[in-house]
Order: sequence, then structure tokens, then C-alpha cells
Amino acid sequence: MTFYDPFGALAGFMMIYVIVVIVVCIIGLALAIWVYKDAKKRDMNAAVWLLIVLVTGFIGCIIYLVVRD
Repeated sequence: MTFYDPFGALAGFMMIYVIVVIVVCIIGLALAIWVYKDAKKRDMNAAVWLLIVLVTGFIGCIIYLVVRD
């Protein structure tokens, strides 16, 4: 007896999607932590830069790299 699973492929794609979203969130969080630590070392307002990078992501990190001392 064969069993037809119409959602099998969809479940695989959902699993890949969830993994990608988790990895992107981890990378974004790591960037924000790095910017926070680097801004603190450079006596900049680290909390503001942390929020900027958390909200804007990679774009905020690029802005930080351009603006930092």
C-alpha cells in the first residue's frame, strides 16, 4: 500500500525556510553585539548603535563602519 503525502515537499521547504530565518537572525544578533562592543571601545554611544543595527540590520552595520572614528 502506498501512501500519498501531498505536504511532504512543502514540509521540506518550510524546514529550509525556518533554518534560513534562524541563521539570518543569529547573524544579525552577532553583528549587533560586535557593533556594541566596538562602539564601547571607541567611547561612542554603544546603546544607540546597538539599536540602530538591530532595527536596520546589515545597513546599520555599514553606516556604523562609515561613521566610526
